[in-house]
Amino acid sequence: MQQKLFSFLFTCLLLISVSYGQDFQVSGRVTSQADGNPIANVTVRVQGKNLSSQTDADGSYTIRAAEGNVIVFRSLGYKERSITVEKMSTINIQLEAEEGSIDEVLVVGYGSGNNIGSVVGSQVTVRAKDIAGKPAPNAIEALQGKVPGLSVMTSNGEPSTTQSIRLHGSGSLGASSTPLFVIDGIPVGSGSILSTNPDDWESITVLKDASATSIYGSRAANGVIYFKSKKGKASERATITASAMKGYNNLATKNMMDQMMNSKELQAYWLETGFRTQAQIDEINQTFGHNETVWGDYYYKKNTGLDQYNLNISGGSEKMQYYISSAYYDQEGIMYRSNFDRVTLRSNLSATLNDWIKAGLNLSGGYDKRMSNPYGGNSLNGALSLMALPWYSPFDENGNEYYEERIPGLDAYSPKYLADKNLNEGVNKQFNPTIFLQVQPYKGLTLKSTAGMDYFDYRISALRLPSYLGNLNNGSASEEYQTGILKTITNTIDYRTLIHNVHDISMMIGQEATDYDESSFSASGSGLTDDRLTLLGQTIANGRGVGSSKSEYAYNSYFGRLGYSYNAKYLLDLSLRTDASSRFGKNNRKATFWAAGVSWKAKSEKFLQDVSWLTDLTIKASIGTQGNSAIGNYQSLATVGSINYDGAPGWGVSSPGNPNLAWEQQTKTTLGVRASFLNQINLDVEVYKRVTDNMLVSVPYPYTSGFSSITSNVGSLENKGIDVQFSANAFRSEKFYFTPYVNFNYNQQKITELFQDKEYWIVPNTGLSWAVGKPVEFFFPVQAGVNPDNGLMQWYVPGENISDSNFDPNNVTTTFNAVDLQQSTGLRRDAPFTGGFGFTSGYNGFYLDMDFAFVKGKYMINNDLYFFSNPYQFRGYNQIRGVRDYWKEPGDQTRYPKFGQVHQFDTGLLEDASFLRLKGLRFGYNIPKKLLSGQKFFKSASVYYVGRNLWTKTKYLGPDPEVDSNLALGVNPNTKQSSLGIQLQF
Repeated sequence: MQQKLFSFLFTCLLLISVSYGQDFQVSGRVTSQADGNPIANVTVRVQGKNLSSQTDADGSYTIRAAEGNVIVFRSLGYKERSITVEKMSTINIQLEAEEGSIDEVLVVGYGSGNNIGSVVGSQVTVRAKDIAGKPAPNAIEALQGKVPGLSVMTSNGEPSTTQSIRLHGSGSLGASSTPLFVIDGIPVGSGSILSTNPDDWESITVLKDASATSIYGSRAANGVIYFKSKKGKASERATITASAMKGYNNLATKNMMDQMMNSKELQAYWLETGFRTQAQIDEINQTFGHNETVWGDYYYKKNTGLDQYNLNISGGSEKMQYYISSAYYDQEGIMYRSNFDRVTLRSNLSATLNDWIKAGLNLSGGYDKRMSNPYGGNSLNGALSLMALPWYSPFDENGNEYYEERIPGLDAYSPKYLADKNLNEGVNKQFNPTIFLQVQPYKGLTLKSTAGMDYFDYRISALRLPSYLGNLNNGSASEEYQTGILKTITNTIDYRTLIHNVHDISMMIGQEATDYDESSFSASGSGLTDDRLTLLGQTIANGRGVGSSKSEYAYNSYFGRLGYSYNAKYLLDLSLRTDASSRFGKNNRKATFWAAGVSWKAKSEKFLQDVSWLTDLTIKASIGTQGNSAIGNYQSLATVGSINYDGAPGWGVSSPGNPNLAWEQQTKTTLGVRASFLNQINLDVEVYKRVTDNMLVSVPYPYTSGFSSITSNVGSLENKGIDVQFSANAFRSEKFYFTPYVNFNYNQQKITELFQDKEYWIVPNTGLSWAVGKPVEFFFPVQAGVNPDNGLMQWYVPGENISDSNFDPNNVTTTFNAVDLQQSTGLRRDAPFTGGFGFTSGYNGFYLDMDFAFVKGKYMINNDLYFFSNPYQFRGYNQIRGVRDYWKEPGDQTRYPKFGQVHQFDTGLLEDASFLRLKGLRFGYNIPKKLLSGQKFFKSASVYYVGRNLWTKTKYLGPDPEVDSNLALGVNPNTKQSSLGIQLQF
């Protein structure tokens, strides 16, 4: 009996082992739970066996397994998922993105894109939650302080302003250093970003190294910023998201305003310097009373409005997905005649027509009205209004504001009156459609055609009403229309295959054609006499004028990429692109750019797999070339213009052209290490060297040649530095999380060659110099301080080579000469240190996010200070308190010389404009889902507060340190915002 029982059990075990030991082929498709898109390069492994595979570009995989085996699906940026094999040969699964993970599929330059873990090139992605819901009209500011190596500056407080952007320093001395902007695969101008809704972006990815950017060739020398718009999710019912935000604007900093003297201080200073007698002061007080006007509070409005409303609908079936949105944004500037009012619409549709055809159509349109304050520069109606004497008042004794009367003493109209009588407005219509057709005739092969357009129609209207008392019965009007259209057609063939489950090979070839056409015309007239009749037709004949312009350029490009991965451990990426541009001479229109990148996922090595504290270790290296063609459209051509000679019209050569003009080329080398520790701490470190050759520079020539300059390919420039990015999940539990981050860049610039064998060149009227072996530096007479014996300002006498700084205290002079005393100050034009830090945190539904941005080593010529600290030159105007520190008697150690000396254009105006700024603060509460579970109307709800530029730390004495310029003069300073918002999802 025991023997029979033993035999029976042995037979059962044998049958079970046979059953489970029979392998069969399992296949399927891996897609994203978020949007249903396929995920490439997912590692598919049979647990406990040396069997693994990877998904291809379509998310498909095959692997051998047996019933009862566990298959593990793993991909960077997604939660790991395990499936037990049953009696089935097909397993389709969806992976859920990890919270805080970056974009799952990155289109690094055409083709079908790669999983972020298999991308060789260097890139940083900012996701939707960090972009939307900010009190700013465009999304570019969301990148400030978030991307190491990317400098983002908002140079003025106009709501319609676009940011200044540079990646890894200024890459050229003559051509633009602005990155290439791409929306859903179509290149666009930077102005297009202002006409789109930040809430529509799923992500913004900054492509940084040659491996990532060289495929864009002709315009990628300064990096690429890729905007990916939101799409609907597959097999999900329609989701409606509505949000509203309302807030107000104020000056971001009052540094300049707070330094101005009040009435008591200024009158005491005048008495002390002998500018006014006590009797004259008494007469002033008797005439104007004891007013104490803070003119900054009058010319800069307080608590101006900001409104933002968003509504979008997304969803889809298995075959079709959609995302439809509408938004309204309205921000009033703090200066009069400053406003931005915008409406945007977007419709993104994608459809799987059958098993091998997919199509999509993205439509984006914007309509906005822009007004900008016109009183910049040396205007007493703008930034220099702070010089108005504090005892003058814009209100009469009854508290009524002077409107049609000039302000007594100041002899100026109120800014409100000027705004009402001098009208200007820009109206922009933006349209950005994109359509694509994707065909997969058989597995691994993808053919894709994409066509897109970047179109704008901009109308500028200006009107000075005839009733304006400053020019009564002589009103004027002008109209200008600008239209531009950038058309791009791209065709690619993409093939991907996986051989023996270890050799992942991808190949892509493509062609792209770009054509741009811009035209404008304008008309103006004067002599209007009635506020009701202000059209151009009412102007007088002899006061009219007309103008027009036209400009075109085109590119034709061919490109290819080869990618190889061995066992998802060793990765290689090669790219090649040939561009032809109409901007260059006919013999030099074509240029070829290339890149090579390698990546080693060291954590996958056996000797590191058991190191539990090391979650990930990836080493990357790349080298490649990019091109820059960001110059005028006709620099290579000799052009003519109309002239008037002896009363008769004629023609004359206006530009000699340069038939040998060619591409500016750049070579960039990058080495990076990415590491993750304990699955909590992330660290990215990259070092780079960026060399620009054949720079496109306007080379000066003697006027005897008939021309002042000719655009040529000359000189070379080097930028090298390091990017560091750190983040950590410091605390994380079911109720609480705290995730800090820090990133920074150090960039060192050096000019290695100039033109005409020059060792240095002083850039006229800029206060800057170019010198071989140095970065772009400020070039000014250098103050040596006030002579304590006689109270005269001293300047260092330059050495024999004025491109070197000479601060010899024994070689100074008290005689100022702007030409003879100019020399290198040793101070850089571009800041070497930029970065940001902050954190995201939450507890039991509440959340608090803070983002800081900083710039260190930034200097700027504060031209406003020439007016605000020049009491002898501008007697009768208010000045800063600092001028009271002036020399009075021998032995005084003072900042300013004795009264009677004029403040010169020297390093006394050159200030440290480094700053630390709280760029964003967000505090809110997500209403718990259990409170919403009893109904089917709301899916989620949240309320929040959001602030921008709430706090600034700087030594700069001007209106705003964030101005990205060598010289600041009368700028409309940055603003800070505080807003309350609500978001509902249905």
